[in-house]
Amino acid sequence: MSEKHKSTSPGAIQLKKRQKTISKEKFDVISRLEKGEQISNVCRNVRFTHSCIHTICDNADRITESAKSGTKGFV
Repeated sequence: MSEKHKSTSPGAIQLKKRQKTISKEKFDVISRLEKGEQISNVCRNVRFTHSCIHTICDNADRITESAKSGTKGFV
């Protein structure tokens, strides 16, 4: 087999890589949603896609907890 394409065993579990940094835009999105701004308006102002806004909203607790722990950096 080629060096470029290493095979993995069938029992190996591949974990999804998570983004390691927290951007200021994510906090802006979270604060706008907490203030009651509509998602469509947030999309236009922050220039994220609708699905990205929903993902940030779903992970808001994890994002703020990471920021408080100080383990992740800002961009």
